[in-house]
Amino acid sequence: MISPITGKPMELVREKTTLEFRKEHFEVIYHSYRCIDSGEEFEDEELSNLNLGQVYNAYRAKHKLPFTEEIKNTRRQYDLPATTMSEILGFGVNQYRLYETGDIPSETNARLIQMAANPDEFLKLIELSSAVAGKQKEKLLKKITELKQTITPWNTVQEKMLGVHMPCIFNGYKKTSPEKAYHMVRFFADHIKPLKTATNKLLFYADFYHYKRTGTGISGLQYRAIQWGPVPGQFDYLFKMAEESNIINLKYEVWDGDKEMVIIEPTTDLQFRHDLFSEEEINSMQAVQTKLQHLKTNQLVEVSHQEPAWKDNIEGKKLINYNYAFDLIAV
Repeated sequence: MISPITGKPMELVREKTTLEFRKEHFEVIYHSYRCIDSGEEFEDEELSNLNLGQVYNAYRAKHKLPFTEEIKNTRRQYDLPATTMSEILGFGVNQYRLYETGDIPSETNARLIQMAANPDEFLKLIELSSAVAGKQKEKLLKKITELKQTITPWNTVQEKMLGVHMPCIFNGYKKTSPEKAYHMVRFFADHIKPLKTATNKLLFYADFYHYKRTGTGISGLQYRAIQWGPVPGQFDYLFKMAEESNIINLKYEVWDGDKEMVIIEPTTDLQFRHDLFSEEEINSMQAVQTKLQHLKTNQLVEVSHQEPAWKDNIEGKKLINYNYAFDLIAV
């Protein structure tokens, strides 16, 4: 960004500070551009969104409010327009759309949205509402019946095995999404066919780079510092389930006579699902791929060992706070 005072490029600075929202205070990593000559600091729209997003995320997490992606997915699973969803829940006609674009719901409205995510509870809300009737109601009831057949305890088991259910600072303020995580693995399998060790690093960099840009991760995975660098907390389970879901193949090879290596390859039956990701998320994964694809596995491990996210957490093999994203070196 160019200084409006001197016309010269400004430096990007980051510092911990406290911001207020709804009479509560939250610590954030505040980003701004500083004019070197005058010392004055400025924000552009991107940095403003990043700074405010950190506050909003912390507030939602503290009060267990749904995040925008969860709000969108709740409506989409019933194939309803936002106006109809608003009417069923008793909101103003445009309110649900506003929540999908970033408005933070009150606690009362938040609980209604969270109830609506459960088909059985949503069915009760429909019966109490006059927003849908006739053929539209028949179609919706049929959709709910189909949806109930696809939701099993196994879905919840996968979420819990891979991380935590509720968004927090250790999963990038994203509800853990097994399917999304599996297809992140598939993305790198399609473009690079990396070793399993390298894939762990690519996933880390994709999630943390996206957080660096937007204030949220992609997959909802937690990462831990171990000897070979940052890895998803349950990476063996992640790869096993991605293979069982027929999204990737794990190809085992012996190198140098005694070293067993695992290569991540795409399957031919299924394709990478672009629809699971936003355009920004795809851009973040592509940026990581472009930046790091030329590195061999041992080089990628060495690069990850330079990251404060690994250095500060390797002792005790601790979980990595996503705020380390702002200190990323490699991307």
